[in-house]
Formats: sequence, C-alpha cells, structure tokens
Amino acid sequence: MSSFHGNSGQDWSTVNVGRSAKPFKKPTDADKKQDLTKALRTGGVATSARMGGATNKTVAGHGIMGTTAGAGARKIEEETETFKVQKTGLAFGKALMQARTAKKMSQKDLGTKINEKPQVIQQYEGGKAVPNPQVISKIERALGVKLPRPPKVQKVKD
Repeated sequence: MSSFHGNSGQDWSTVNVGRSAKPFKKPTDADKKQDLTKALRTGGVATSARMGGATNKTVAGHGIMGTTAGAGARKIEEETETFKVQKTGLAFGKALMQARTAKKMSQKDLGTKINEKPQVIQQYEGGKAVPNPQVISKIERALGVKLPRPPKVQKVKD
C-alpha cells in the first residue's frame, strides 16, 4: 500500500511573502515632518535641487514610455512661426441653420441623417468647426442646398 494519505504532505497555513504580518499604515504629514526633523538633527539628510522636477522625461527627450515626446515638445516650443487654424465662420453657420430650420429638422435629426454626431452640427452652426469638405457635402446633400464655402486662411508672414 502507498504512503500517500490525501493531504499528508501539504501545509495549508497562510504565508506572507515580502510583507509583514501587521497591516500597512500610511504615514501622515505629521509623521513625515517628524521623520525629516529627526534626520536633519542626526545629519542623515543631504539636500539637493531637482533639475526639471515634476517631469517624466529624461535628458535625451525620451518619456517614461520610451517615446520621443520630450524632443517633439521642445521643437514645438522653439517654433517661431504662428499658425492659424481655419474655422467655418458665422456666415456658414447662419446659412446652415437657416437651411436646417427650413427643412424643419433638429441638429440631432440632421446629424443622424448624415451619420455624424449632433455636436458636429452644433460646431458647424456655431462657426467653431474645422471645415471638412466631406461633412459639408453630406450636409448639402441632406438639406438639398448649396452652402457658402468658408474662406481660405492666409499664412501669417513675419
């Protein structure tokens, strides 16, 4: 007969690996201040200034995830050219609103008809949207009108 009797060789007691048996207590501000004062008295603290503190980027410009966001951000920061983003404008928004109300459609109805969110229609009517020719042509087809094209923005010269 074998000497194996069910659970004879197994220990089912709880084992804490790398942890103490007592629960962790987060130190309060008073505890931290007390520890710092004690360390200062004994000379166990050397103060040093952090260069570029509170950033996740190394000197080489690679971020914490190994991306080059630091280098790209530096290039953007050093860029001197001014950029202007084209918007649809109020004339386009007003024409769109008049055409939509003439068809007795809400922003939601028009958005559903052209497979866009109502917020997109709201941005176009407010003149805050960046013009997308595909969306504009979808709106024109849905309403059966020709809307005024927003003017091209000229590059700003120094």
